[in-house]
Amino acid sequence: MVFGIFKKLFGGDETAPPPNAAKAPPAAPAGAPLGNTLSPAPGQAGFVAGAPSETMLQREIMLDRDLKVIGYDFRLRDSVLKRKDKMAHSVWRLYDEVLLRNFLAEEATKAFGQKRIFLEVSVWALDSPLLAKLPKGRFVLMLRYDAEFFHDAIVHMDRLTALKKHGFQLGFDNFPLKPELIPLFSLADYHKMSVSERDVSELSKEVSAIANAAPDAELVMGDIHFFEELQVCRQLQVHLLQGSYLRRKEVSEEDAVDASYLRLLEVLNLVRSEAEPNVIANAMKYDPMLSFKLLRYVNSPGAGLVAKVETLDRAMIVLGNKQLYRWLTLLLFSHERQESDHSLLLETALIRARMMETLGARQFKRDELDQLFTTGMFSMLDALLRQPMAVILGKLNLPPDINQALLNHSGKYGSLLSVALACEDGDLPDLPELFAAANVSRNEVNKAQIEAMLWVEEVV
Repeated sequence: MVFGIFKKLFGGDETAPPPNAAKAPPAAPAGAPLGNTLSPAPGQAGFVAGAPSETMLQREIMLDRDLKVIGYDFRLRDSVLKRKDKMAHSVWRLYDEVLLRNFLAEEATKAFGQKRIFLEVSVWALDSPLLAKLPKGRFVLMLRYDAEFFHDAIVHMDRLTALKKHGFQLGFDNFPLKPELIPLFSLADYHKMSVSERDVSELSKEVSAIANAAPDAELVMGDIHFFEELQVCRQLQVHLLQGSYLRRKEVSEEDAVDASYLRLLEVLNLVRSEAEPNVIANAMKYDPMLSFKLLRYVNSPGAGLVAKVETLDRAMIVLGNKQLYRWLTLLLFSHERQESDHSLLLETALIRARMMETLGARQFKRDELDQLFTTGMFSMLDALLRQPMAVILGKLNLPPDINQALLNHSGKYGSLLSVALACEDGDLPDLPELFAAANVSRNEVNKAQIEAMLWVEEVV
């Protein structure tokens, strides 16, 4: 897999302009650009007090039982959702439409290829005219339970049936197993429940009860924050997994880094210090699989070489330091692992890297864009190697700006890394000063996030 990614990532002219400058993104339909929001200005018709003028999307990975990425769940920031009990229905509708507008353009849905797109909306979005404008057959409407709305559940049967006929799939988010709701369960394609605050026995009973009430629906288990919870869920009748543990793994000062990773880190240091090709080649010879993968890539049809490269020294010269460094970075995520999460880690790292590179294109020079990309990629090293970032960076020879960003989100690249992480983690601050420091707007971040996912879908 990594060879195909590398060709698409780094093939072509090294002097090509940065990502935003190469070509303008595809135009969205009039009135509905990616990242646009709905809120009119105060005094205009339709203005609702307390509604957002800009809201950043939060995404969460959806995995299957084998820890493969099957889709993404999008919602407004948790800081917004925590106010739900205090918000009027009209404000909820407006927030829902802010979320929906980000996906009106066909280009937005292309970002996900065959992956599923879950949109967490309130029940008050069901009569939104924007639903009819969304590309058909691409979305799961994950409905949050509302006791007032479903007081007389059966009256909503026709409305939900019509949405399914229009091409939507439906998800029920933490719907209780009440007798009056059971008739609706046959319409649900997904049922989501939370693993938190439930013991194993209670969880198992609830999973079985939902499976019996909606045998054709896929069960989504959310709020997985610990390894033990993940292990329990994978033993139950659960189809999809979601939660912070899947992006933040436990780290330990005591755990030793695998010898193959140490060798790869050593070679990365040699490449960055611009060591002689024969010195780099000698270091790689201690890892036969690494040598084999490098020669296989250089001699692959995609590399476009006429003559076969038979030595590591020659391979160093053919690639050049810049391309070799990025190729080795990708190999960090494709090493053999006991866990099956390498594709998840790679995809997350690439999205972060591309977002930072894209958002920085107006502010930084080309060489600095490469460092932004490296920062995003290396931001997953603690999850990959299961060690604290400070310990890992002690083994690498990185520029101070990258170290500062990775250690404490400070320095030249720290603010852009914070923005990229905030798209994944609702507990991180979503404050005006965060975006001011990064010199970006929330709308630009939403757009860059979706464009990064489109790019990753093309290269992975």
